[in-house]
Amino acid sequence: MADRESMAVLVIYYSGTGNTRFACEVVRRVMESAGNAVTMKTYAETDPRDLHGYDFYCFGAPVYEWAPARNVERFISRMQALSGKPAIVVTTSAGMIGQANNLLARMLEDKGLRVLGDFNLVCPDSWGGTRRWSYRLDGRMPRAENVKALKEFTERMAGTAVDCLAGRKCDTPEYRVRKSGLYWASRASRTAPRPWLKMGRKKVDRSSCTNCGQCAEGCPSEAISLDPYPLFADNCISCWRCINTCPTDSITCTFDSGHHYKGITRKDERLRDAGL
Repeated sequence: MADRESMAVLVIYYSGTGNTRFACEVVRRVMESAGNAVTMKTYAETDPRDLHGYDFYCFGAPVYEWAPARNVERFISRMQALSGKPAIVVTTSAGMIGQANNLLARMLEDKGLRVLGDFNLVCPDSWGGTRRWSYRLDGRMPRAENVKALKEFTERMAGTAVDCLAGRKCDTPEYRVRKSGLYWASRASRTAPRPWLKMGRKKVDRSSCTNCGQCAEGCPSEAISLDPYPLFADNCISCWRCINTCPTDSITCTFDSGHHYKGITRKDERLRDAGL
């Protein structure tokens, strides 16, 4: 990097219904406004063996079962080492993150990255079973002050990254995974051998399904095929993306509340409130 005040930044993310994409969009705008060259793309668009060529990394992930989304964990496990490069962790959740940020930071540190900090943006709940109560909060989340806090966090991390890359002293957190109750709950949840144990069995309303294929195209674990209606394999990670994003709400499951999440409704307003 010829100019230590300008960085090549990779913002990489997975987003089931748009929450994590929104959080990473905040990071992208902050980084670009500081004069950095930012590449923003999904894990599915990226080869985990070819992440070199950047000075600074932002890893975005939704929190599922109080831990990072399993497709994100799989991606990081396949990454080649990026020794000494600075990185940050940005997650989204409905409020209870367990050890998700610490787990993700530790995985990145095991790949040689220097994790400078982490941030969780509280967004509307996308978990279908609990939306029978939480859907009323959709219009209020994420709160303007939390989006502004993410902006300020990113600004601080950008400055810290410049110091690190220039060889100046920069303090970084020590990430430890505490074996809390939510940690053990996340581990227990992921031992379920079939997704229907956590979601109930999935059903497709063939009278409204248009065979558009959006569910199969968006599935992070490639667990959906069309024949001609959606079929669901056991490698489903129970993210609810197919149910929430189905344009005709044709996919449901036993534990479904019926209040399918379609994404943040006040994105532009929240960005303006944060000065972005």
